[in-house]
Amino acid sequence: MYTIPKIGRSQRDVSLYTSPDPSTISLLFIFPIQVPQMNNHQTTMKYRCIGAGFCGTVWALPEDHLAFKREDGGPDRSLANDYTMHQRVYDSFSQLSDFKNQESNTSQMKISPQVQIPKCHRFMTPSDPWWMANLSLFPSQYSPCNVIVSERIPAFSEMTRELLVERYCSPKIETEILKSSTNKDCLIRPYLGRRRTQRTEIHRPSRFAVFSLRNYPLHEDQMEDIGISTQDMQRYARMMGEALATLHWLGEVDGNDIEFVLAPPPSCEGYGTEMIVNALGEHTMWMLDFDLCRSMSMDQAGVEQAVTAFWRNDPFYPRPQSKLWNEYREQYLRTSEWVIRCSDTDAGERLYLARRFVELIEKDKIIVDGI
Repeated sequence: MYTIPKIGRSQRDVSLYTSPDPSTISLLFIFPIQVPQMNNHQTTMKYRCIGAGFCGTVWALPEDHLAFKREDGGPDRSLANDYTMHQRVYDSFSQLSDFKNQESNTSQMKISPQVQIPKCHRFMTPSDPWWMANLSLFPSQYSPCNVIVSERIPAFSEMTRELLVERYCSPKIETEILKSSTNKDCLIRPYLGRRRTQRTEIHRPSRFAVFSLRNYPLHEDQMEDIGISTQDMQRYARMMGEALATLHWLGEVDGNDIEFVLAPPPSCEGYGTEMIVNALGEHTMWMLDFDLCRSMSMDQAGVEQAVTAFWRNDPFYPRPQSKLWNEYREQYLRTSEWVIRCSDTDAGERLYLARRFVELIEKDKIIVDGI
């Protein structure tokens, strides 16, 4: 059973992490973090959609540091579970940072890179008083619904957007893409587990008239095309390996359908922020979207559940036999062993399960090598 890190929460809070049942959602208001009040300047602005997915749409005020995720997506998606799992994952990574801090004070161990998790501030229901002041700031056809309030992930700068557009966008729509407000919300999905079957050469952008910089999928061969070094791609792989090991063995979460994005670092850098500077500019790696995550049991069935989640996900992770696999594999196992020993919970059994997870991935040897 997953246990909450020792950060001062009461036993009553455990229900938030063990049941995503919406009937318990009123308990979510026990968290002390509040949504900041808007000033007079902000109230004259409107919320703008900055992203969309199967679970819902994401909105923000211009230049604001908060993102509001609405539950207006598919009927089988749960924002309540997203919130519960997001908090659980955030606490796991906070615990990872604490372990690293303790380790750095007692040894010369090199601290490995760490993925960023957006701070998750609050869950609001359709009856929350917040809607009375804010509904009019959404388009007229929108009604109150469940909402998660979280830290907004910064978008890439114009320099990065221009690089991607020049390289991969049809010349016919380059100007339109660069001028559109929608494409200013540029985050990049690092697809280390896929290479395109027909590589787009430097001076031969895509002939298709559909192009978006929102969650732009950057494949391994494209990273090579724009000059991202093997060393930086290895860093991405290690960050993913550490992140998944933390989910599995601290959070006891399967990682199903999570997303990784490259984006600028948080405005207030915290402990463990890994800064990377290359053709994309200054950035780090973020992890988000936890609505399909589920608790995993600490046994063979839980490992098989995690393996299924690995292959169901978008091709973020390197695949066995690829040049980045060893970096990913070694970091996953190194982090697993470290956090298991630090948490001192059934260490022998969990170490076996972590190795078993990697063995099953390598046994499958499913290589997604094109689209």
